[in-house]
Amino acid sequence: MEHPKPTASTVYKLYGSSRHCAFPDCREPHIEVDENTGVKICNAEVSHIHARRENGPRWDASQSSEDNRSDGNLMLLCRKHHAVVDDRRNEKYYTPDLLKAWKAEQEMQEGDALAAEDLEAIEQTNVIIAADTVNLGGEGGSAPGAGGGGGAGLGSNARGGDGGDGGRCINDGRLIDASAMKSWTVFVREGSDERLPGSGGGGSPGIGDNSVGGRGGNGGDYFVCTAQVTHDQYRVKVGRGARLPGEIGGSSYIEGINADGSTERITPIAYGGLSGYSHLPDDVPEIDAKAIERGVRVCCLTVVEGATIENGAHAIRRFALSGYDVRELPVEIVFNVLTAVTKQPDERTGYFVSLFFDGEEKARIAVRALEREDGFLSTSFCFPIGAYFETEGLCRIIAHASGISLCETAIEIRRR
Repeated sequence: MEHPKPTASTVYKLYGSSRHCAFPDCREPHIEVDENTGVKICNAEVSHIHARRENGPRWDASQSSEDNRSDGNLMLLCRKHHAVVDDRRNEKYYTPDLLKAWKAEQEMQEGDALAAEDLEAIEQTNVIIAADTVNLGGEGGSAPGAGGGGGAGLGSNARGGDGGDGGRCINDGRLIDASAMKSWTVFVREGSDERLPGSGGGGSPGIGDNSVGGRGGNGGDYFVCTAQVTHDQYRVKVGRGARLPGEIGGSSYIEGINADGSTERITPIAYGGLSGYSHLPDDVPEIDAKAIERGVRVCCLTVVEGATIENGAHAIRRFALSGYDVRELPVEIVFNVLTAVTKQPDERTGYFVSLFFDGEEKARIAVRALEREDGFLSTSFCFPIGAYFETEGLCRIIAHASGISLCETAIEIRRR
């Protein structure tokens, strides 16, 4: 069962009646200004207290469609906290009563009348409210290991993004045509999970004149193999599907369990698919050795809290966080990362920020440093990047491009 989407007027009412995220102590504003272009960007998403779809977080089967889409069942959360609150594993903590209390607090904020550019920013972020047929984001891969579809382009001279590359399909050590796995595709589609194994994420939309839609994420590996049976017990490790900003699908393999309880991997590793946020547009070159010779530098990389734009610059409430405390593991964590690049104002360049844990790349975000019209050489960017952590440990965050490490920071995941 699925209730209708909220109306545009209801969504506009939400944005006009408060200023920042409803999550306690979060001051992420609903609308902020991009310091490079002066364009207003929507930083918040509409969150349902009781889910719109059956089996969603806090679903209430007795709720009517009108109540479900009404203002009383909706609140605004920043993108990070929307992902946290709607994670089904957190449902026992983020109860309807708790969210209703947050909403009551949010309604005590002083809102502002929405300008035309505010409405445009809201519509682009919450495009789901505009019409049932509007979908600018690329579709995820529709077969095991398939690359995601590129995002649409909307505007004068805009074009859609490229589709992601398909993952390797390997049968007993030999590359084979992915179409040979059609029967497996049919089998997988009969399952309850819409995310197909190893499929790449859809690309983000490109909105505005001369814009380019994001490239779809690459598909993950798809292995069919035989292995010699030498253990009495086995364990299949299935990688988690990506669902957080920039998250890379987890790796899958089979391991044998020895008599002493230790394990050893007995099959090749099938690596997960990439997020649609992991690619630079075709017209944005990576930083390379020649760019570094010209003075291009990634001069800042750190985990922050409460980043807002004030007078064209980032204002940070807590800077350079070195530790992140959690109450239980495993857990999904979305970090706010601040990075900055120094370059010539008219130079277009890009790089990647990856999150590594226990030697494995868990997430990757492409950072585009475009031209500046104000003559300044340094440009800062703040974005969410997330991953799923099963143990405590040190998480390394690295800026890189063209195989070159450009800047690095670290944050410790601690259970307290």
